[in-house]
Amino acid sequence: MKNNPKLLLYIAAAFIAFLLWQKWQIANLPPTPTTASVPAATDVPQGTPGSDVPAATSGTRSDIPGDTQADTTANGAVIHVKTDVLELDIANKGGTIVHTTLPAYPENKNGDKPLALLHQDNPGRFLLQSGLTAADGGKAPSHHDTFSAAATTYTLADGQDSLVVPLSWQENGITVHKTYTFKRGAYDFTLEQKVENHSDKAWRGNAYQQWVFGQPLPSKGLGQVATFTGAVMSYDDDPYEKIKLGSKFNTNTETGWVAMIQHYFLGAIIPAQGQPQAFFTNTNASSGDNFAGVVGASSEVAPGGSTSFTSQIYIGPKIQKDLKAVAPNLDKTVDYGFLFMIGQPMFYVINFIHGILHNWGWAIIVTTLLIKLLFFTPSAWAYKSMAKMRRLGPEMQRIKERYGDDRQAASMAMMKLYKDEKVNPASGCLPMLLQIPFFIAFYWVLVESVELRHAPWLGWIQDLSAMDPYYILPIINAALMFLQQKLNPPPPDPTQAKVMMMLPLVFGIMFMWFPSGLVLYWTVSNAFGIVQQYIMNKRYGERQPGHHHHHDKGHKA
Repeated sequence: MKNNPKLLLYIAAAFIAFLLWQKWQIANLPPTPTTASVPAATDVPQGTPGSDVPAATSGTRSDIPGDTQADTTANGAVIHVKTDVLELDIANKGGTIVHTTLPAYPENKNGDKPLALLHQDNPGRFLLQSGLTAADGGKAPSHHDTFSAAATTYTLADGQDSLVVPLSWQENGITVHKTYTFKRGAYDFTLEQKVENHSDKAWRGNAYQQWVFGQPLPSKGLGQVATFTGAVMSYDDDPYEKIKLGSKFNTNTETGWVAMIQHYFLGAIIPAQGQPQAFFTNTNASSGDNFAGVVGASSEVAPGGSTSFTSQIYIGPKIQKDLKAVAPNLDKTVDYGFLFMIGQPMFYVINFIHGILHNWGWAIIVTTLLIKLLFFTPSAWAYKSMAKMRRLGPEMQRIKERYGDDRQAASMAMMKLYKDEKVNPASGCLPMLLQIPFFIAFYWVLVESVELRHAPWLGWIQDLSAMDPYYILPIINAALMFLQQKLNPPPPDPTQAKVMMMLPLVFGIMFMWFPSGLVLYWTVSNAFGIVQQYIMNKRYGERQPGHHHHHDKGHKA
C-alpha cells in the first residue's frame, strides 16, 4: 500500500527537480566575458598585431582571435535587401549583415513589428561577418574594409525566383566580388567571395565567415524556459556539439556547419563540403562579443586568374524540414534533449495531426489522448490495483490498529492480505514510471518547436507557448489532480496524506507560469486518467462488498 503514494511523491520530486534544474540553467548562463577572457590577437601566428581577422596557415590555421573593434558600421552606409521572407541590411563596411528581420514572425503576439533576429544592439547583438585574409603581404578585404555596391536597395520582384546582391572591392590589382544570392521562400542563401588577380604576381589567401553574438538575453522569470543560447557545430568527429558562450574551441574538418542558436531561431554557416577548413569559437575581452565561424583552406590565384569561396547561410526559424534540406544534422538544432528518440516521433505525430486539424491546441489534445491510449493497458493494471487497494483500505486500517507499533508484524499481515486478495502493491508503479519520459519529451517538443510560437487554441488561450493569462488551465488542472487523489487509495501514513493533499496546490502554483500548451497536455492527461480510474473503481473497488467484508473477517479471526 505504501509503495504507491511514495512513488507519486518520487515522481513529483523528480519533476520538481527537473524544473529547478531548468531554472538553475537560466541562472547560470555564462556572464558577459570580462577582461580576464582570452585577449584578442596576442597568440595569432600570422596577421597584423591588433587585427581581428582570422589568421590562417596553408592548410587550415592554428588559432583565431576575437574582434577587437565593436563598431562594424563606422561609415553608416547600408544596402537594404528585401525578399518575401527576409529583410536585411548589409553594411558597405565589410559586407557584414548587420540587421535581419523575419516578416512572418512578429516580435510579440499581437504586434505588427517583425522579429529582428540579427541586430547590432545588446543584449542579443547578432551579426554575420565575412572576409578574406591574404598571405605573403598580399591585399585582401576583411570585414573592416569598405565595399561598393551599384544600388542601395534590392527587392525580390514578383515573378523573380532569385535576387543577386553584388558588392565589390579592389586594390593593388586585386578585385574581390562579394555576392549574396537569395531565393524565393527560402531562409537560406549563398555567399560567394570571388578573387580576381589582375596583378603580376600570385595571390594566396583564405576566406572566413563568422557569427558575432553579444550578451545573451536576460531570463524573463519563471515562465521562460532555459533553452540553449550559444554556438553549435557539426563536424567530422561529432555530428552535433554545443559550445557555451565565452568558450574557446578549434577543430579541423572537411564536413559540417557552424551555427549560433537561440530559442526558436538560428543563424548557420554551411561551407563547401569535402574541403579542409577550420571551425572555431572565440571571445573578445573588451567588447564582450562571442564568435563562431569557419576559415577555409588557403587557395592560390595565378596572375590573370580567379577563384571563388562559396558558403551557404541560413538565417531564420528552426523549421526541421527546411533545416534538414539545407545540411545534414542541421535539424538537430531543434534540441529535444536527451529524450530526443521519444520527442522526435512525438513531433512528427503532432505535426501530422495539425496538418489535419489546423489548430495546435487540438493537435496537443489528440496527441495526449494517443499517448494515453498507448499506455491504456498498463495504466488499466495500475488503476485496477489501486481500486482493489482502495477497497482494502478499512481492513488495512484494522491491521494497523491491531498491531500498533509492531511494524514487522503489521507488514507481515498486510503482505498476507495482498496475497489472499491477489493485489500487487507495486503494479501501480511501472505505468507511471513509463509515462515520465513521455511527459518530459513532450515538454521539450512544446518548448522547442517554433511552430507553436504564438499559436492560438481557442477562447482565452491565444498563445500556446505563453502562460495562461487568466490561470484557468492551471486551476482546472489542480482541481483534477485533487479529484484524482480522492479516487486513489488514501495513504495510511497521516504525514504522507498531508503531503499528497498539498501536491495539487504545489503543481497548480508551479503551472501558473508554464506554457499553456504544456498545462493543456497535463490537464487532458489527468482528465483521461480520472475517467479510467473511476471506471476501474466501479469495476474492482466496489463490487461484492458483502463477500469481501466476510472474507476480511475470516482473516482477522
